[in-house]
Amino acid sequence: MKAKSLLLFFLTITFVHAMSIEELINVTNKKNHTIQGLQKAILSTQENIILARKWQNPVLSFGVNDISLNDASKRDSEAMQAQFIGITQVIPMGNKLEYKEEIALKEQQILNFILEDKKLEFQSKIFELYYSIAVLEKKHIVFGTYLNNIKKLEKLNLALYEENQALQTEVLSTTILYSKIELQQLKLQNIIQNLYAKLEEITQEKINQVHIDTSYLLKELNMDFTQHPKLQAQEGLFNKALVQAQLEKENKIPDITLNVAYFQRDKKYEDYLNFSVAIPLALYGTENSKVIQAKSKSYEERSRLKELEKEFTSEVKQIDNDFKTAKKILTILEKDILPTQQKLQESMAMYNSLNKAKPQEVVTALNEYLNYELLVLDEQLIYFQTLAKAHYFNKGKMQ
Repeated sequence: MKAKSLLLFFLTITFVHAMSIEELINVTNKKNHTIQGLQKAILSTQENIILARKWQNPVLSFGVNDISLNDASKRDSEAMQAQFIGITQVIPMGNKLEYKEEIALKEQQILNFILEDKKLEFQSKIFELYYSIAVLEKKHIVFGTYLNNIKKLEKLNLALYEENQALQTEVLSTTILYSKIELQQLKLQNIIQNLYAKLEEITQEKINQVHIDTSYLLKELNMDFTQHPKLQAQEGLFNKALVQAQLEKENKIPDITLNVAYFQRDKKYEDYLNFSVAIPLALYGTENSKVIQAKSKSYEERSRLKELEKEFTSEVKQIDNDFKTAKKILTILEKDILPTQQKLQESMAMYNSLNKAKPQEVVTALNEYLNYELLVLDEQLIYFQTLAKAHYFNKGKMQ
């Protein structure tokens, strides 16, 4: 099969509550609170990028000096008495602002990757829930047929028992079997209802039913997780840590604080300006410690990236193994066992019509066929859940 979108695969065979999966995913992207929160966070990072290149706000100061305690209003007693207005500005040195802007840009990129990863995660979960519901609802129907057959067998054994042609244990065993299947059906119904609730929680959309063709089988599943948004987000954290280390190195160059003040004196004296420059002295090695911390952080993020790549490699191998195994089992069940069991059931029915087989044997053969149908549905559940996982790791594509 040529490269196609796994999303397109699901879209062509799936409909839910009169909405295509594509439409429902769009609804999820608009209504899901997690996605909305990430989108708003990304918008706010744009302001961080703008702020990163801005200088600190200047400080404006006003004051009066040399106030006499005997007469505060007297301002002409000596030459140093003055009213002043001043301004203080921190002037960044080196390339600090460029590095801060680069960090802000990387934070925005990281959030974009996290958003894409979260969308893939939700899409994968939606597919998994869809197919789980569809397969389990079919299983619920099979249980219903199974119960009807057991009820027929129970009535037949009871009639035979009344005619002394069957043992009471056969009647009781059939009654117990009916109750066991009924309990399984009740538990299954609860699981289906919970899956619907989970689907509605993710999509924020009321969903009453699913209609899916579960007979479709892919020939192969080739996954490529390179450039996966989760890996790219972690790589972004690593690159951000590298830039942070560069910024900490740049911070070893101290910023300069410039002060300018205008002093107004009594008319007997001339006004004057004060000018000063303040430069922090790096005496205690604080900057060096921060550089070391930033480098350690970059090593930590790089290790996390390598570990995540290993996890992805392992998970993809397991998914591929599960896919191949489920497909082989389905092929054996659907092409070998079920047809053979159906022939057996038809033979039993024919022998029954010729009075060569007991009616109980015919019903039992049908129940055995239903047992294999349940096995098929169990394997279909594994198969489609595997495809849902593949959708996430393969970025929505398959070959």
